[in-house]
Amino acid sequence: MAFKNPFAGRGGRRVLEGLNFAVYTLIVVAILTLANWFVSRHDQSWDLTPNKRYSLAPQTVKLLKGLNQDVTIYVFDRERSFGQRRDLLNMFSSATRRINVQYVDVDRQPTLAKEYGVRTYGTIVVATADRHFEAQSDTEEAISNAMIRLFKGQRTACFISGHGERDLDSSERIGYSKVKKEFENENYQTSTVTLMQKMEIPSDCSMVIVAGPKNDYLPQEVDTIRKYVAGGGRAMFMLDPGVDLPELSKLLADWNVTVRNDLVIDENPVAQIFGTEPTMPLILKYGSSPIVQPIAREASLFPFTRSFAVGKDYKAGVTTDSFCETSEASFGVADFNPKMRQVTFRAGKDFKGPLTVGLSGTLSGEPEKKAEGRFIALGTSFIPANAFLGFQANRDLFMNMVNWLSADVDLISVRP
Repeated sequence: MAFKNPFAGRGGRRVLEGLNFAVYTLIVVAILTLANWFVSRHDQSWDLTPNKRYSLAPQTVKLLKGLNQDVTIYVFDRERSFGQRRDLLNMFSSATRRINVQYVDVDRQPTLAKEYGVRTYGTIVVATADRHFEAQSDTEEAISNAMIRLFKGQRTACFISGHGERDLDSSERIGYSKVKKEFENENYQTSTVTLMQKMEIPSDCSMVIVAGPKNDYLPQEVDTIRKYVAGGGRAMFMLDPGVDLPELSKLLADWNVTVRNDLVIDENPVAQIFGTEPTMPLILKYGSSPIVQPIAREASLFPFTRSFAVGKDYKAGVTTDSFCETSEASFGVADFNPKMRQVTFRAGKDFKGPLTVGLSGTLSGEPEKKAEGRFIALGTSFIPANAFLGFQANRDLFMNMVNWLSADVDLISVRP
């Protein structure tokens, strides 16, 4: 018996087309329903923009995930302007249940605006139950910095002066005005300390920073820093090449670090992509320190740097860790002095790369205090200079070193 296709003919084809349309419609509806269920259950979004425009920076996420109390972000503005900030602030509230965003119409709720000292439209205030800080602008960086100020106590970074060190207030290429602002963003105040006036480090110093001295320190000054770190203090040494620093070098030698009197030349061809010179080593090789883990895939620049050698012999109570090294194409010009006009590698005399240009160390504290001293040594003071702070990972590298010294591990990350 012959089988007759019930959908044969014009009328049958219409029925078949109708059934296909119905099936496809059901499939699409099912997919949309499943996608909607998944998103609602997992509260997930994807940022496909190349520069991650709709994503929070790692440091911000780390800060939000670490909150242990509720925070309210107030937006004081006119109602018609609220939409300008919703995308950004929704990312804050989506990252943690601890964040609550409230939009306040200043004209309709003047009492609340007055309570928080609001004077202008567009003001954003970050508040807990008993404290609040005003963000300097409506950017992610400003809001996260306000949160840092809210939860971190005021700290002081003391820069030693009196030996031609870098100028914190200078806006010139080699000045430090930009990094001074970075300190302020992370709730540090900066001050200068002249040890020659009084051989004492103020008690409110969270750390001391030696930034590119042009002359060596007196033995009494070095001894003051030694006792400070041994008692649980924190110190950063940025020692430029071409400057004879026997007393400061002796201090680091006591902590198992040899300060070489050299100038690092790095002929790594990758650096040519960035247009840098051989006297500006491009750092792509990092150690395992938490300081550099967030920037492991980024480049940093060490302009005009000397190198260090970490002692292989054990020293009781001292640990050292190299976290920035130059490439194998680098070498250190031994006995460097600024009058040299041409340098070439001299086998048997110069230091062959890779070379350590940044390291950290810890000292076990005095028995009665049980405090751990920490120090960082860099072969250059140009990293945080105005001309180089904005290069690739330089800002994060430097501020991560500051955070490591002060034990603020939750701030060691990549900033907005």
